[in-house]
Amino acid sequence: MESNNRIKNIINIFVPLIIAMLLQVVVVVVDIAAIFIKNMLSDKKTAASRSIEAIMSQDYTQPMNTAAISAFQFILYILIFGIWFYKMKKPSLTEGFFGIIKPPVIIFLLTGGIASQFLVDGVLAILRPIFESAFAAYDELLSGVTGASRSWLMLLSVFLLAPVAEEILFRGLILTYAKRCMPTKLAIALQALLFGVYHGNIIQGTYAFLLGLLLGGIAVKTDNLIAAIVFHIAINLSILAVPISFFDKTTSTILTTAISAVILTICMYFILFKNKHNQEI
Repeated sequence: MESNNRIKNIINIFVPLIIAMLLQVVVVVVDIAAIFIKNMLSDKKTAASRSIEAIMSQDYTQPMNTAAISAFQFILYILIFGIWFYKMKKPSLTEGFFGIIKPPVIIFLLTGGIASQFLVDGVLAILRPIFESAFAAYDELLSGVTGASRSWLMLLSVFLLAPVAEEILFRGLILTYAKRCMPTKLAIALQALLFGVYHGNIIQGTYAFLLGLLLGGIAVKTDNLIAAIVFHIAINLSILAVPISFFDKTTSTILTTAISAVILTICMYFILFKNKHNQEI
């Protein structure tokens, strides 16, 4: 019986991620189909502009359409995986929220999240000249958020919906199932690895893995998913707050990276070891 439960939990580690990937495919297919039908019904569209090739190169890549796909995908995640997580763990949202909103905790979570983003940007700035070709896909991805084409819907998706959805999926469902069938430290490492793979490119995937370790540790030690969500929101929001001038010279890059590492270490020490609500890992 115990062996069957272990196998079931191992399978359940990967099921939410598989469902998430299938939802991505479904959302994209539905979007393309909707654009195709709309173009077919439009008198202003030529036969050439109604083709799948034209749709993929023009309508599909429009900033608002990309933002809508992202937002809809994360809303589906929150609804589906949120209900799943609630039924599995029955968390108290009210008690959980007020349990981490005390000023010292919330300040360290927000400060640590901001320091994480500064640290990541600093390390990437140092590595960029060495792996310049690998940064092409990452730069294109980031330009959709920080560039001139960004929209309020994309900002909402990246800075609010994504952190909530991804924390429910990875630190909620996947980490909980992993903890049921393996040591906690290994469970944290596994969900972080899956979090990195989920991001789809080597640059973002690598630092997503490292941030996933921090987020997993926060979720376990505080026993509170909302703490991880707050930290994650702070990380994403910091994308807009990082001055490029901090990383335009080698000296300022190294200094900013070192200071960020120290601040992050202090914040994580308080969150993981000095928070009175912390749990054993």
